[in-house]
Amino acid sequence: MTPATERRGFAVPALTAATIVAIGAFAPIAAQAATQPAHAPASGTAVRAAAANPPKPTESELRKQLDALNTEAEKLTEAYNKTRVDMRAAQKAERTAAQTAATLEAQVAPARAELGRLAAANYMAGGDDMLYGAGDTNGLSASAYLTQSRAATVNRLQAQIDQANQAQVAAKAKTAQVQRAATQAETARQAAKSKVGEVTRRLDKLTTTKVKDPKSGLTASVKGSGLPAKMARKALTKIGSPYVWAAAGPSSFDCSGLVVWAYDKVGKGGLPHYTGALYEQGSKVGKGALRSGDLVYFGGSLHHMGIYLSDGKYLHAPQTGDVVKISKMSDRSDYAGANRIS
Repeated sequence: MTPATERRGFAVPALTAATIVAIGAFAPIAAQAATQPAHAPASGTAVRAAAANPPKPTESELRKQLDALNTEAEKLTEAYNKTRVDMRAAQKAERTAAQTAATLEAQVAPARAELGRLAAANYMAGGDDMLYGAGDTNGLSASAYLTQSRAATVNRLQAQIDQANQAQVAAKAKTAQVQRAATQAETARQAAKSKVGEVTRRLDKLTTTKVKDPKSGLTASVKGSGLPAKMARKALTKIGSPYVWAAAGPSSFDCSGLVVWAYDKVGKGGLPHYTGALYEQGSKVGKGALRSGDLVYFGGSLHHMGIYLSDGKYLHAPQTGDVVKISKMSDRSDYAGANRIS
């Protein structure tokens, strides 16, 4: 962070871990004591009660479900992507066949028209004199030869038109087939995404931490159990710690120092103590896709950063004379981007 002018300020003591309230630990289901002897089978009422209240899945079980669902969703997404490629190929084949038929139709039209005129002239003249030379039935007349030539041209082009039309019909059928496959693949993909979202929400409920900043009065939550969320929880224990330029803990911090310290405490040490270098780590995240533990940056030169929590709020070490605290992102107009370091 750019050094700020040092000012004396009252240092609010760090928030104790007791202030952070962990939410979501599942309470075990109380089993009712059986009134029958140990060897007697359970009553129908007890069986029905157990069936109506199955044990809730643990965090580990939900995470396994989520991994399996994400894998399935990826497979379905690739299957859907294939249908999109197949669709473009089928539509191109359909257009090509239609264009070929249209071109051949344009080529055959003059020959077909001339053939019609010749046939009409022959009919009007009447008889074989138009077909054969006078008194000679062994050779075609010039008019009959021309008629025969035009007829051969028309027949040849018509055969090609018929092939093009057949290809167009086949291409249309293929397009319809691929469209059905694409619709089915997209339906399956959306169903898988819905299941992923459902399990993610259940997992978040198991691993939600709420905290209130005693100085600003703002409350926020950390959801999830991945590395970024763990880092955010660790950083929250330092609410109230004073800002000190270039400090990275354990009792004072600057903006990037807080991030470096918190990541080190959850097992990812060695991160650079510099906002610009931290921004190059991990993967970029859109503002609408921010999750707890994502890193948010401010200013054209990325001179400030913080840790996103929830509901448009973030944790940061602001400046000299201030303390680590929760603030609203809407209070700043210089948001520059975000990334996620896992």
